[in-house]
Amino acid sequence: MITTRDVSLVATTALVTAAATAATLLLLWTGTTTTRREDGAFRQAKNENDNDDVDGFRSGQETPPNDTQDDNNNDSNQNLHVRYHHERLSLAPIRRRAKRFLTLLQQRRSLRFFSNDPIPRDIIETLVQTAATAPSGAHKQPWSFVAVSHPDLKRQIRRLVEEQETINYQSRMKQSWVADVETMVAQVHDTEHVQKPYLTEAPWLLVVLKQPYGIAHTDENGQQETKRINHYYVPESVGIACGMLIAAIHNANLVTLTSTPMGAEQGIRKLLGRPDHEKVMLLLPVGFPAHDATVPYRNPERKPLDEVLVCKCS
Repeated sequence: MITTRDVSLVATTALVTAAATAATLLLLWTGTTTTRREDGAFRQAKNENDNDDVDGFRSGQETPPNDTQDDNNNDSNQNLHVRYHHERLSLAPIRRRAKRFLTLLQQRRSLRFFSNDPIPRDIIETLVQTAATAPSGAHKQPWSFVAVSHPDLKRQIRRLVEEQETINYQSRMKQSWVADVETMVAQVHDTEHVQKPYLTEAPWLLVVLKQPYGIAHTDENGQQETKRINHYYVPESVGIACGMLIAAIHNANLVTLTSTPMGAEQGIRKLLGRPDHEKVMLLLPVGFPAHDATVPYRNPERKPLDEVLVCKCS
């Protein structure tokens, strides 16, 4: 009889893969749509972690005993708790890791000028898998990601966004907002002729959708039934996932821009063939920056720590 102590500890990357199986990643590729779900890449990731990072560590949940596992009924394991193992580092490598991550993200900027150099699909999949590890209300994971590379589809999305953004600039948004972003977008468009070239120039366009509620299709006594599933803290949950996605994109040596398609959400959803219970939240073009890309000059680039942190220390 194999006990839980006999089972190998699993790696951090398994959490990435496990969460990603619950997220929907649709990849629109030359006009076709496929759904891809992957899991079980633990040991390889464990070895890569050991080889690449002198300050690396492993953590993860323990595999349940064989007699409690039921691969065909996830509901049977919903109330099961297993031990969580965490390899604890000393303070020196903890500080090094924290500083390295800070240094990495301090270099991140929002880019509006993209190279059209291709990015392999598997990299985009990995980035979305990373985003899907985000915490969520009651672990409902209320998100879907549509990855668009088809040029014609990107053009249609861009047209919808530009049409609605022109209305936003002229009537929906406060003039103070228009003034605040004027210098950021001056090299792309003006309020009279809105242009969003990055939506078509970037090799990939990630569309993030939130799910205010979920839909489950069940077979009760031979009858197909549709069940509505409650979701909780949806904006917070999807917002956290987007933050993790942005960090993952920069970590992968790529760039992005957060684009909110106000007014075009429903049109984009229909264009992508997504169900009614999903709502478009954010567009993220992903790729390399153009060789002559620019960003607004900022000095300092970020608020200093004493303006963003308040410590109530003992």
